[in-house]
Amino acid sequence: MKEKFISSIMAGVYIALGAMSYLVIENSLVGATFFATGIFLVFNFYGRLFTRVCPMSIVTKEYGVVDYIIAWVGNGIGAFLVATIGHFSRFEGKIAEKLQHVAELKLYDGSLSLFIMGFFCAVFVTYAVLLGKKYKAGSFAQIFFVWILITVFVYGGYDHIVANMYYLSAYSWKFGLDLPAVLHNFFFVTLGNIVGGLTIGYLERKNFLGQQ
Repeated sequence: MKEKFISSIMAGVYIALGAMSYLVIENSLVGATFFATGIFLVFNFYGRLFTRVCPMSIVTKEYGVVDYIIAWVGNGIGAFLVATIGHFSRFEGKIAEKLQHVAELKLYDGSLSLFIMGFFCAVFVTYAVLLGKKYKAGSFAQIFFVWILITVFVYGGYDHIVANMYYLSAYSWKFGLDLPAVLHNFFFVTLGNIVGGLTIGYLERKNFLGQQ
């Protein structure tokens, strides 16, 4: 259990580092390509990322409901820790303007929109997870396919619960906490990520296992 929890915390840290990379680069398309930094760390250091646990729980059945909870909580702690540390440095000033724009779009979005944006995020991330697992860690194929899929989801502004945990934590430190809006975002994005991940996991399970 301890190992799973630490792995989940580190996965949250990895995604937060990717989100930091996105925010610090002024051009959103270029920044989106560097967000994949976090995903590559998850793949190569075997972090228990929530949006990886969800689809793989149905594809390979290596995870269960308890793993969902551990991953979600651990990822959140990791993302919050990175946001908190960043708050006490000059880095916060470098990302403040873009952070405000990104976070407020997510923070004050409607329930259905958040669910849909979470769903489509999970579609892209699940395919990245499946392709990342299919190809050897560090191989050109793994890097290329994962990079493309993650870049599209980030540039498109889709909602990834762990990235949002970082964005909204960092935003709350800088601009103030709107707890009801944060909880609203977390609930519907989590739901969308779960449904999207399980849907693609179910639809692609036979194809994926047949290629193993």
